[in-house]
Amino acid sequence: MSTKVIVPDAPDGALFTGCYQVQQRPYGPYRMNLCLEQRGTYTVRGGNVRCNGTLNWSGRGRDININLRRTSCGNGAAWRADRMTCRGAGLLPAFLARVIVPDLPVLQTLRCTYTPSVASEKPTQITARRTN
Repeated sequence: MSTKVIVPDAPDGALFTGCYQVQQRPYGPYRMNLCLEQRGTYTVRGGNVRCNGTLNWSGRGRDININLRRTSCGNGAAWRADRMTCRGAGLLPAFLARVIVPDLPVLQTLRCTYTPSVASEKPTQITARRTN
């Protein structure tokens, strides 16, 4: 009988997969949610704008790199192709971060540097909390 290890159906077998709500508002009145799943997505709501976009993400070491794809929000507006670099705040030691075991907790919070695609705008620190 062989021993089997369960890994999630997501790039890099990460324990941070799932959906998160960004606690801060990187730009004015806009609230952001993001889902780090096999097909990454994000939503932005506020200021009479509703954006539903896609994102690419990858895990490297302790970092989670997220690239938002520019998306049309309707009414002549679009969300920019910004990026984020995040680290998880959780209970798992680093050596377990690549294997999921059913009884282990998952990361509840991501601490991120949100970097606008416009060079004249400075990066900002944000926190995202798991919603699922």
